[in-house]
Amino acid sequence: MNRLIYPVLLIALLAGCKSPGSKDKASPDKTSHDAPPLKVSQVVGIGKIEPENDIIQLSSPVSGIVSKIDKNENDSVRAGEIVLELDHGVEDAKITQLASQVNTQTEQIKADEASILEFQAKYNNASDQLQRLQKLLLKGAETQQTVDDARTNMQTYQSNLNRLQANVDVSKSRLSETKNALLVSEQERNQKIIRSPVNGKILEIGTLIGSPIDNKQGFAQICPRGRTIAVCEIDELFADKVLDGQKAWIRNLGSLDTLSTGTVYFTASFLKKKSLFTDQAGEKEDRRVREIKIFLDQPERLLLNARVECVVDISANQKN
Repeated sequence: MNRLIYPVLLIALLAGCKSPGSKDKASPDKTSHDAPPLKVSQVVGIGKIEPENDIIQLSSPVSGIVSKIDKNENDSVRAGEIVLELDHGVEDAKITQLASQVNTQTEQIKADEASILEFQAKYNNASDQLQRLQKLLLKGAETQQTVDDARTNMQTYQSNLNRLQANVDVSKSRLSETKNALLVSEQERNQKIIRSPVNGKILEIGTLIGSPIDNKQGFAQICPRGRTIAVCEIDELFADKVLDGQKAWIRNLGSLDTLSTGTVYFTASFLKKKSLFTDQAGEKEDRRVREIKIFLDQPERLLLNARVECVVDISANQKN
C-alpha cells in the first residue's frame, strides 16, 4: 500500500509546481500580433525665406573706381534706373571728341554736295554752249578753236564733278567709321553706369565712393518685386508624401509659434543632397532631400534669408 502512495504524491507535487500564468505551447498568443502602422499627419523640414524670383547679385561688366552711388539700401528701384557709376571721364572725353568729328565731317559733306550742285550747273551750261557752238560751226559761223575751247571747259567741269563726288564718298565713309567709333565709346561709357535690371528693392550695397570694383564682382543685392516664398528641404523618408496644394506653417527653428501660413506650389521631381541648410561645412550626410517651395500668406513677418521650420500638413494623404 505504501508503494502506491509515494508515486501518486510525486505526480501531484510536480503538477503543483507548474506556474498558474504559464500557457500551453499549443495555445495561440493573441498579444504577439504586430500593431497597426503609425499614421503621420505632418512633415517638418528646414527652409529659407527668399523672393520668388531669387535675390539678384548686381555686378559690373568692367573694372573701375566708384564715382557715384545713386541708390541706397532699402530704396525702391525700377528697371533701368541707375544704381551706381564708375568713373567714366576718359570715355566722356572720347565721346565729345568723336561727336565733334561727326559734326565736322557732316558739315564737310554738305559743303562738298553744295559744290557738286554748283559745278553740275556749270557743266550743264558748258554742255549747252558746246552744242550751240557745234551748230554754228556747221554753218560756218564759228571757228573750230572756239568749239574746242568750249569742249575743254565742259570736260574741266566734269572732272571737278567727279573729284567732288569722290570726296563726298570718302567723307561719308569716314563719317560712318566715326559714328561707329562714337557708338563703341558710348557703350564703353554705359558699361560704367550700372542700372537695375528689374523692378525691386535694394537690399545691400557693399561698396563706397572711391572704392575699386573688379570685373564681374558683385557689389549689390536686389530683391525683385514679387511674392515671398519659403524654400524647404524634406527628408527622403517623407518626400513622396508632400504634394502641391498642401497647407503649411512657418515658424522659427525650435519654436511652436506660427509666423506665417502658406501653400505648397512646387515639389522637385528628384532628390538631392542636403544643401545650404546643413550646419557644418563638409558634413558627411548620406540622406537625401526633396526641395519644395511654399507661397507665404503673411510674408511681412519674415526676413529674407531667415532660416525657418516648414510644417506641411499631409493628413489629407492619410485619409485618402
